[in-house]
Amino acid sequence: MIKFSGTRADYGKFYADIMRANGHDFYRHVNPETLHRQTKIYHKFYPEIITELEAVAEAIGLPPEFILYEDIAAPVDHWRDRIHQRNHGCTIFAIHENGQTFVGRNYDWLPAAREFYEGYKLEIKGANPYFAFSDGSVWRHHTGKKTRKPYFEDAINDKGLYIGLTFSHIDQWGYGILPAHFIRYVAEKCQTTRQALNAFAKLPGAIPKNFLIADAKGNTAVVEHATRRYAIIRPNQNGVLIHTNHCLAPELQVLDRIRDHNPTTNSFVRYAETEHLISLQMPNFQFTDIWPILRRSHYVYNPETIWSLALELSSQRFNIYHDTAMGQKQQKFSFDK
Repeated sequence: MIKFSGTRADYGKFYADIMRANGHDFYRHVNPETLHRQTKIYHKFYPEIITELEAVAEAIGLPPEFILYEDIAAPVDHWRDRIHQRNHGCTIFAIHENGQTFVGRNYDWLPAAREFYEGYKLEIKGANPYFAFSDGSVWRHHTGKKTRKPYFEDAINDKGLYIGLTFSHIDQWGYGILPAHFIRYVAEKCQTTRQALNAFAKLPGAIPKNFLIADAKGNTAVVEHATRRYAIIRPNQNGVLIHTNHCLAPELQVLDRIRDHNPTTNSFVRYAETEHLISLQMPNFQFTDIWPILRRSHYVYNPETIWSLALELSSQRFNIYHDTAMGQKQQKFSFDK
């Protein structure tokens, strides 16, 4: 687990050091229109990111527009131009029972990224301390170390608030906050699921994603974000909430292209297996029931699983399981250490 403590500017230098150490191939061009629109949005809604990226530019010795374009604007252009493979898959679930809130999550995307996975413990001045997890921003056309940098897919803060994302197959885009920055915004600024949902209500989104949010008091929700609108999914009557990669909200299912993008998708099977395995442990679900669902399942755990999280938010009991060349490893983590 990589640890950081300091100001926003310090975090920018920390971020720069990670990229420089891995020989990162920095952008040397911009799309002025996209950069202008995105910078305007970030200055309004999340100026802290601008502060960090300007510190990166200073540390690297590049014009700020190159760093800003890479981190807040280029992903919009990539999505608009559909520079993405369509066979991503992740599984995530939350359970609230007997006063406890459990979260289980398998991150399944690009197997090569298991070589670049990192966990971070971040204490940025003025923000909630939080743990965050990244595949090193490795995607299917760029699997070398030159793309390694923190780009968070999950976060859990010291208030017991969790947020994690899964891939969406909605073909829309817009100018707005990027998914990994939604993760950071919620972790840094919110204490409860209600506050996180209020943040989604005011922040414009750039790229479709599904976000599962859960807090220590048991309030859980999924935001299926289609950039121009979003839907909120709530748990069933047993307090169980599951999401994979297909839309659950009827009003968004008409936009869902998952079968077009990947006719052999196992998103529906992973959802059904998760639901079945959880039901076998109900009632009286326990922390130790998370592990078999994540790691002994047939579809939820698969060859593309890079890391798994098992969390109990009420008591802040946290485990992470990750794959290495030497096999699966387990690590406990907490804010006390």
